[in-house]
Amino acid sequence: MKSTVVILIVLAVLAAVASAQQTSWETLETMDVDNVLKNTKLVKRYLDCLLDRGRCEKNGKDWKGMLPRILNEGCSGCTPKQVEKSDQIVNFMKANHSEDWAAIEAKYKTG
Repeated sequence: MKSTVVILIVLAVLAAVASAQQTSWETLETMDVDNVLKNTKLVKRYLDCLLDRGRCEKNGKDWKGMLPRILNEGCSGCTPKQVEKSDQIVNFMKANHSEDWAAIEAKYKTG
């Protein structure tokens, strides 16, 4: 009986984690990347969040969770749309915020 309760609790926790991860990736799926990248104040907020220089809102926290997978695994498991959008963001950052991007890679990229 106790083992059944433990198994149910573990399954509930795993479901909650999977749901949270799905929500993060859905953010990338539905994000209007062009408008975000045109908004310099928003880009600065995301950069400050990612580099622990400021407050993080939900999307910033989502990005913190996604960056390691994007940088280290080539966005494995991403949909074609998510890959396209993440590539667009990375290319924008490299071209327009190269010093911040180097700091992000140093912080989130392993190996």
